[in-house]
Amino acid sequence: MASENPTVLFQARPPEGLSSTSPSLCEGRETWPLVHALAATLNEPDILPALTEVLGTHLVAGACLLLCHYPDAELTYTCWRQGVAPASYQVGVAESGSTLNWQRQAALELIQQTIDQAAGKARLFWQKGLAGLLRSEAGPPAWLRNIAHCTAIAVDGAGFQGAMLLLGARGITVESTVQANLASLGAIAFHQHYLQGQAQRHTEQLRYLNYLKEDFLSTLNHELRTPLTSMMLAIRMLRRPDLTPERSAMYLDILEQQCTREINLVNDLLMLQTLEAKAPAEVRQSTDLGQLLTDLANQCQEQFHQAQLTLALQLPSQPVWLVTDPERLTKVLNELVSNARKYSTPKTGVTFTLANNQGQGGRVTLQVSNLGAAIEAGDLPHIFDKFRRGPNATKNGIAGTGTGLALARGLVEQLGGTIKVSSQPSDDQLWQTCFTLEFERHDKSSHNL
Repeated sequence: MASENPTVLFQARPPEGLSSTSPSLCEGRETWPLVHALAATLNEPDILPALTEVLGTHLVAGACLLLCHYPDAELTYTCWRQGVAPASYQVGVAESGSTLNWQRQAALELIQQTIDQAAGKARLFWQKGLAGLLRSEAGPPAWLRNIAHCTAIAVDGAGFQGAMLLLGARGITVESTVQANLASLGAIAFHQHYLQGQAQRHTEQLRYLNYLKEDFLSTLNHELRTPLTSMMLAIRMLRRPDLTPERSAMYLDILEQQCTREINLVNDLLMLQTLEAKAPAEVRQSTDLGQLLTDLANQCQEQFHQAQLTLALQLPSQPVWLVTDPERLTKVLNELVSNARKYSTPKTGVTFTLANNQGQGGRVTLQVSNLGAAIEAGDLPHIFDKFRRGPNATKNGIAGTGTGLALARGLVEQLGGTIKVSSQPSDDQLWQTCFTLEFERHDKSSHNL
């Protein structure tokens, strides 16, 4: 049988010497609506704003702030004040001296001081912290001048830290049992908010991966069918009894070219898979990089001429040797030069640059640069992702499956090097895209020294 006088889980009261602005809040039975209201917010899709508003309203605070920091996620703070809807803000890592950096540091200090104060180690300087956190270009908000008291509750959970700040012109004393219950609710809310964010990010990632899969399958279908169609047409023409030897030779060349294209595509897909599965046995030998680039440039000249492009070499006066796998390095350079040819603006040039940086830790630098459309800043970090193609690739009918640059990065890493890309504005409203490869030089690579 239920008791007529429910147990008081927690109660809030003004400090000694201050008259209560809400006397009924101190009565045990009046705490139950707050308990149920706070518990109900845990089912809200946007949990922290709801919790902040309920907490501030029921405790008759002028404003209420919730702060939470997960080390592997952005810092979150939620602010509610009377007459204004609550709002949540994400504060990530920012440049030193920026407004966002000041806000982040202020929030972290508020959280740490609240935790230290609860442990009796330090005092909370909330006025300074809130002024830094809520500061805008015009300075701290005007409503903050009316705040004279702050009740701070530490929320120290598994893997995160947080604080609950109750602000007002008159203080509210929260008993230890109250603080424990509020801290527990806060911990649940913070963790649920974190899980909701993780779920949303995973959903977006799955949606993006599904988009990549569909786009890859569509592109692969085109890249496989096009050579097969050309091969089928060539075979049909070769069956004609009236075909001249010259025409027969032409169709045989078509068959060979398209068959090679198909084989290269399949080999690239298989190589990309083996790069992730295991590292192959290394076959390294001392290689003259200047000669390797010269041979590659000579092989590509006809393709560049047909594309109305020039291919230039910038080589040092002395040979540059590197102990590497020349076959795999040539594969990398072929992928990069093919990418440059496809995305270059006609009547511009592609440049191979080789540098022997003996004064920079003995590193060898290879660069492939071209002029064309800009690579958006948001696309640069993902340019080496598997099956990812630029937004204009499909629209402009540029052939490819999105595997070339991913394959190039995997091979470079197997060879012990690094690869990076930049996109900078150049003349004539074009952008220069530059792929830079760096490899460590070892003593036995220095044949020219």
